[in-house]
Amino acid sequence: MRPTIMRISTEAIAANARQVRARLPERVRMMCVVKADAYGHDAARTAKKLLSAGADAFAVAIVEEARALREAGIEGMILVLGGAGEESLREAVRVGASQAVYAPWMLEVMQDEASRCGVRAKAHLKIDTGMSRVGVRGDADLAAMLDCWRRCPDVEMEGMFTHFCAADSDPEFTALQNGRFAKALEQVRGAGFAPIAHAAASTALLDPALQYDMVRPGIVLYGTGVPALADALTPAQTLSTRPIRLQRIQPGDTVGYGRTFTAQRETLVMTLPIGYGDGYPRILGNRAPVLVKGRRAPLIGRVCMDMVMADVTDIPGVTLEDEVVLLGRQGEARITPDELAELAQTIPYEIMLGFASRVPVEVVD
Repeated sequence: MRPTIMRISTEAIAANARQVRARLPERVRMMCVVKADAYGHDAARTAKKLLSAGADAFAVAIVEEARALREAGIEGMILVLGGAGEESLREAVRVGASQAVYAPWMLEVMQDEASRCGVRAKAHLKIDTGMSRVGVRGDADLAAMLDCWRRCPDVEMEGMFTHFCAADSDPEFTALQNGRFAKALEQVRGAGFAPIAHAAASTALLDPALQYDMVRPGIVLYGTGVPALADALTPAQTLSTRPIRLQRIQPGDTVGYGRTFTAQRETLVMTLPIGYGDGYPRILGNRAPVLVKGRRAPLIGRVCMDMVMADVTDIPGVTLEDEVVLLGRQGEARITPDELAELAQTIPYEIMLGFASRVPVEVVD
């Protein structure tokens, strides 16, 4: 069997959640985001672990993810953050998930399904304060939405929220968004509704002005995303393998497709059984390191579909039995999703989520 494996520590995720919880006022609830299979970390296992770390609610992107959590035994509030068509809205009612809504017809569908099933549905009013993605925008549309809600007695306005689009880079625009949200919240509460208000995701959740009744930690749970907590967080993924070949090449020899690496000295090349077919980004060839015996070794040549090569000339005593870490910690050395994201000219979300199904996953604590 191929030795390539992704190990996930749910205890690391729980520890990250506790770091967040410790920095929030007691009154502020924590809605943990476990969409996209908990950012590639196994949503059901992660949600169960997060309950012990202070999670008050969960958020997903689509109703299928909410259904999977219910089937795994997760109770309580699960919010579907994304937009939805009619059948998804009806399914949210059936599985007892809260649904983000931003148009009167969505409420009408949920009211119809709730009446048909004899249940009380729950929804969170989404306000578009500047993302221009989904949400109610403007006073007139909000007033129309509230009028419709009064005609939907079986749909509870459980919450109301927005999403900041540049909390990590544009505090002025974030303040503008927050002002728009506060104004909309005043209008909603003035109309007699009493929703749970939430706005801040990972980057913004430490700002008291943005915390409201609840925050939505997402990527911070998985070990990154909040610079102020960088030293307190533990990335939960470790991607490792073992070499399948060690071979010395001579000065002038080249490595890989396109001959993009030329040896300047006698070089010990380690070949590893992982490549872009496993979701390891092709752009990392000649850029990223791997960890061998707790030391960094540079990748050389292009990343192939199923293999990569590393220069281990300066690491004494390497063997075919050595574990090689491509993402995660080995000894005192560490390769983080942030580092790989910078080298790959992307974001850590894409690194975490990008690994293919042929990479086996093992949950460890």
